[in-house]
Amino acid sequence: MKSIVNWLVTLGSVCQLLLFAQSASSQTPQTADPGLVYYWSFDKPLEKGTDSFIGNLEGVPGVHGMALKFDGFTTCIERKLNNVKKPVGALTVESWIALAAYPWAWSPIVDCSQDELTGFFFGISNEGHLGMKIASGNSWQELETETSLPLGKWTHVAAVFIPGEKVTIYINGEEAVSRKIKGNFIPTLYGSLTIGRNAQSKTWVERQLTTENSFFFLDGILDEVKIYDRIKSWEEIRKEFASAGNLPAPALSDRKLFPIGAHGTGNFGAFYTKLDYYKEWDDLWRVSDVPDVFVRFDESPVQFVFWRGTSYVPCWVSENRTWYTNEWLETWGSDVSSCAEPLMDRMCKFSHVRIIENTDARVVVHWRYALSDAFDVIAGHKENPRGEWCDEFYIIYPDQVGVRKMELHYTMPERKHDWEEQIVLLPPGKHPEEVIDKKSVTLVNMKGETADYTWDDKLQVDMPDPKGANMSYVNFKSTYKPFFIISPNPVETVEGKWASPYFRTYAANMAQGYREDPSPSAYGWWNHWPVVQIPGDGRWVVKADHPSHFNLTTFVQWNDYTHTKTTRTRIMLQGMTAKGAKDLVPMAKSWLQAPNLTIKSSAYQGGAYDQSERAYVIVKKTAAAKASLDFTLEASKESPLLNPAIIVRNWGKQHAEIRINGQKIGEGKNFRQGIVSNSDSDDLIIWLRLDSEKPIGISIINH
Repeated sequence: MKSIVNWLVTLGSVCQLLLFAQSASSQTPQTADPGLVYYWSFDKPLEKGTDSFIGNLEGVPGVHGMALKFDGFTTCIERKLNNVKKPVGALTVESWIALAAYPWAWSPIVDCSQDELTGFFFGISNEGHLGMKIASGNSWQELETETSLPLGKWTHVAAVFIPGEKVTIYINGEEAVSRKIKGNFIPTLYGSLTIGRNAQSKTWVERQLTTENSFFFLDGILDEVKIYDRIKSWEEIRKEFASAGNLPAPALSDRKLFPIGAHGTGNFGAFYTKLDYYKEWDDLWRVSDVPDVFVRFDESPVQFVFWRGTSYVPCWVSENRTWYTNEWLETWGSDVSSCAEPLMDRMCKFSHVRIIENTDARVVVHWRYALSDAFDVIAGHKENPRGEWCDEFYIIYPDQVGVRKMELHYTMPERKHDWEEQIVLLPPGKHPEEVIDKKSVTLVNMKGETADYTWDDKLQVDMPDPKGANMSYVNFKSTYKPFFIISPNPVETVEGKWASPYFRTYAANMAQGYREDPSPSAYGWWNHWPVVQIPGDGRWVVKADHPSHFNLTTFVQWNDYTHTKTTRTRIMLQGMTAKGAKDLVPMAKSWLQAPNLTIKSSAYQGGAYDQSERAYVIVKKTAAAKASLDFTLEASKESPLLNPAIIVRNWGKQHAEIRINGQKIGEGKNFRQGIVSNSDSDDLIIWLRLDSEKPIGISIINH
């Protein structure tokens, strides 16, 4: 058994390591096939030779001896064609391949072509079809299979060109497709032969974005790459396939699930950590051990995750690891390509996350990002060189419910923005229908009236029912389901004017004609985000081989919470719940119609409810005083009390004792507190598990 040799190259430097990859006459005995022009066995470590290696390299067990893993982002072999032997006349190319995912566009096993005028290209399409493209006579001939190569399995592939006769593609020793051709092979005399990446950059055209100078990389493992200047017969190719015997499992990285933080019975709180996905993806990142943030809840398996793989777009994660987000700020216009939004920031150049508060009572996380396009151009840069940015604050409580505060720093003249899309994220191999009911979204109004929306070809764009809806509940196939609540008030902004919040669906087969070919799902299903590093926008899923996302609603609009000459702010209540859609109504009332608070202690003032904090704010008049605080919360049926939070400014550093209707409540699951030290005060944060439609008296004692 040959030893395993790991060949690693630091990402970021275009390293010119030279491969020990020689022609057959010097690598094999003298009795070897004289028609074998090039042969890469990958059995020896890299050393001086005729090839250059670029990117992250790793040797792994192969079909015969060792193989080379291509990371899908950087790995490439390049051989300059000057002064080396070239195949002429008849041609055979073959290899063993184990794919982890299909490329974004045609990516080669071997590319020895130039401008589709000379040479040949043998590779894989974005749907996993195996293709042979070759210059023959006075034309460029293209041939591809109708079926896709399997993922996660070793496959033997070959193509044979017979001058003036035909081109044939073989898979696992059997003919897959063939076509007649005319003329002789026209070889490429200069330039490069590449393995695992195109020899020349391409222009990548997707529905919403065109990216010039793009390279496409293989994501998988190659072994025994051979090029002959003769015709290999079907019997020889079949014998080559059979010689492998029982094929080993390819050493591909597991990427079926997105990473989450440490879970179990740990405390509620926010934590800095490093969320590893799979080795090849992780190796791209130049980060410390604490680049990511997650919020854990001690009474449920739900998590709230800020991860580099989503460009720090925060996601709620259910107990069965279904990911969901309420989107971000997005805009568009002539000053950017396609659209400007944080998911375009593939390397997190402008997107950052930090923990502001972290106590037993609540967590506050700050996410800041630029509204940039896929080429790092920030929207509004023509009006203001700094462009448009957003500060989002997430105030999260132990009941996995929190306020999302979105503060947009906009440019003039004021442009339209998309503030909310309900989006579900999927790992490779998952389809939308596996994680969500067909009746996917339930809208609810303050009266408790509901309407279910089913995603199918008949789904309409507008979501008019129930009238005055301001709550959305997503019907995941899980115990915990995501939701959000917004103000039901009339809307009048630059985006439009409506009598109440505006909801609309987002579906792949909508009448707007977003695509002509049938979608593999009724949902608007894309895979240009998350995780993806290549610039792109608007890539519809054709195979579930990459991480993806699908949209439920889009361009949801509600009124601004505040609006100044430079900022617009909106808030929503969001989280995950194990209750039903109608059960959102008491929560909405407790937030939008919070009970009045009456202070009975002369040492304190304030007591107003701040929706943007989901908390009552009280101020101690003299910080040094140790006076106790007594107040009443005037709860009623229309203004219920549900898990209130109280902020006492200038409280001091000491913890508090609390009594509810005269009864002492011990600190624990139902009473949580924390001290937040600011530059000019020490504030007390209290969270209570309470559910009442009757007035309640509360005493907070300062010992």
